[in-house]
Amino acid sequence: MKVIINGTGLDTITIWNYDGRNVRFESFRNRTWIFVHGTPYDVDFLANQLDRVHWVSYSRERMRDVYGYLDGLRISLNPSMVPEITRAIDTIGMGRKYSIYNGDINPVLRIMSEKSLNFFNLENPEDMDVEIPWVSIVPVYSSGGLKHIVIDGDVVKPHRSGLETAYEAIRNSRFIIYGNRGNSFTSMLEELSNSGLYIKGVHAGKMSVYQSYGQVHYKGPWIRIDGKMCMDMDSFILRESGMEGSYAMSRMSSLPLEYTAVVTPGTAVSSMEVSHAIGRGILIPLYKNDHEEWKSVWDILDRDRGGLVLQPDPGLYCNVYEIDFSSMYPSIMVNYNLSPETVTGSKRPVVGEFSHGGNRGFLSESLQHLLETRLFYKGIKWKNPVYAARDTALKWMLLTSFGYTGYKNAKFGKIEVHEAITSLGRDILACSIGIAHRMGFRVIHGIVDSMWIMGDGDVDKLIREIESETGIGIVLDGYYRWIVFLPSRSGIGALNRYMGLRHDGTFKVRGIELRRNDIPNIVKQFQKDALRLFSQCMNPADIYSKRLDLRDLENSYMERIRNFSQDDIENYRINFKITRRREEYSVKTIQKQALDILIRSGIEVNPGERIPVSVADRKRGILNLQPDEAGIDRKFYIKYMKRAFESFDYLVQASSPLCVQRDIREYFQ
Repeated sequence: MKVIINGTGLDTITIWNYDGRNVRFESFRNRTWIFVHGTPYDVDFLANQLDRVHWVSYSRERMRDVYGYLDGLRISLNPSMVPEITRAIDTIGMGRKYSIYNGDINPVLRIMSEKSLNFFNLENPEDMDVEIPWVSIVPVYSSGGLKHIVIDGDVVKPHRSGLETAYEAIRNSRFIIYGNRGNSFTSMLEELSNSGLYIKGVHAGKMSVYQSYGQVHYKGPWIRIDGKMCMDMDSFILRESGMEGSYAMSRMSSLPLEYTAVVTPGTAVSSMEVSHAIGRGILIPLYKNDHEEWKSVWDILDRDRGGLVLQPDPGLYCNVYEIDFSSMYPSIMVNYNLSPETVTGSKRPVVGEFSHGGNRGFLSESLQHLLETRLFYKGIKWKNPVYAARDTALKWMLLTSFGYTGYKNAKFGKIEVHEAITSLGRDILACSIGIAHRMGFRVIHGIVDSMWIMGDGDVDKLIREIESETGIGIVLDGYYRWIVFLPSRSGIGALNRYMGLRHDGTFKVRGIELRRNDIPNIVKQFQKDALRLFSQCMNPADIYSKRLDLRDLENSYMERIRNFSQDDIENYRINFKITRRREEYSVKTIQKQALDILIRSGIEVNPGERIPVSVADRKRGILNLQPDEAGIDRKFYIKYMKRAFESFDYLVQASSPLCVQRDIREYFQ
């Protein structure tokens, strides 16, 4: 079967058709248009100016955006001239007289949407993707320069024949997955060129540093090579969901696969909305101009409160159900028909008043296919890793779809929609808690779209009742033999730190060291071994009976640190994330000390990147950045390890007969 796997170009678009063996190129001339709206006088003035420009044509038309119909000029031109004409119109209108639409759409996305084409199209959602022969090329550098090149798993030394092997791999491959951590692939291409092995048509982007949900992220420079498809193996979506997930994101967003490797899931959602707007003939604003409505201080306090989170009592609980709303916020947007043009005035949506059709809002309609597809793959992901990968990619798109409604530059975002979603989310969780109480359940904890409950009621009936009342799908995510909610440093229950053993024998853990990226592997190994120790425990008595075994396990890991062996050094390396530039660190942290060492070696590290470090002497700032450097600071790692003990020590403490009897008394009171 022939599928479209790529699209390139600007004034001439080339579509790549692939039949499993060969790529056939189909090219055609591309002509586009923009729409300009203004007062009748300003539109007439602009028309007079355009009469002097020979490379554009225009017509007076009435077109619609999400709010209604607009009168203006539809200006036809080549895509390469769009930036110039939009700048000129902005200048003529002094940046405020004209509203410009469809002025910054990806040309390939536009063609795919106008012609109702899809990348990596599937006749059936359960079909497998076409097999593409990707070649993996990963240069590895050390402080001494290019150390070796890994080509499809084979290690090649960087002498002349090795460079020629890398050159031939790039030249003869149409599909390349490259590793460019620390600009390694870019540097290797320069070395090839300096050796007379020149790769034609190489284009490189710029690195970028951005913040998302409070985290600093680094995005390395992308690489494109004419006539080839190139994917950065460190791209977020490829790392999270593999190539099958990347195909799914390209298919859903109408973006070429190479673009999905360099954009965020939020940009992919925005592109999907743009594609939907093109299909419906809705104008896409170049600059967002629907500002936040006026609100009093009391309105802001009432509406802008985020999700509902309960405060759990720390302790051990048995036979606990965890029920989760399926993609709660996107489901609210779709089922309650929330969109910029439907959320107006001071009226707030109410739980139960969900939409059953009729006039669908733009945002609600554009998200519906994404939501339905994701829920489909979520239901069958256990059948095949490919379905699980697609589910992961689409889940990330859905997660960011909510955040984009409140993003100041989102094409179809509106803060009032964002507030309406969170308001409904709070009410839905509160309503669900009330239903659970009425049906005889005790609610132990709740976080935005999840509840942990215990009791002898009919949980299936509870789920049906909540779905009927709220209009949002809900699933039983887990049934725990036991679950421990851990305390914070202050002693009160931590909002998102717990460990639980399900009845199917699997664990779910959140908030402990095992889940973090900046923890040495030896600490994670201890926590994995500790979980295995408790994996057969059916009740608090079983857990308490393991207290001596836990102590022995803890002692064995302490002895391992005290008797450190250089062969074990990789288990002590910590991947510290650099969150700012060296001069911006005011405290002498390990990150700052590592940056000092690297800068002295002539190596630049950007915010968002990670540095693998083992600590040789914390007080004196001696760090090992190379795996062959000797020694560790035993006190430093013992401190790390003791902190990892605390969660399991608390589990044993909470399972003691005294604590269990106290909890039983409190439950019946």
